[in-house]
Amino acid sequence: MPTTDLLGRSTTPVEDELLELYRRSKALLERDDLPPCARAGVRAATIGLWNVVNDLALEHEQLLDLGA
Repeated sequence: MPTTDLLGRSTTPVEDELLELYRRSKALLERDDLPPCARAGVRAATIGLWNVVNDLALEHEQLLDLGA
């Protein structure tokens, strides 16, 4: 887990947890065995978490790269 954000500032425990949640939801999206309703829910959750980690400068990537 990173200890700094994209700007080099130390991350807080809450930021670390949010980033972990984001990464776990991305990993779920990569699976091919999710039912359609689960995939839709995970996609929506990932988009919400992407907004948080992007705004906090914890991680940056494009949503299109995630298939969202």
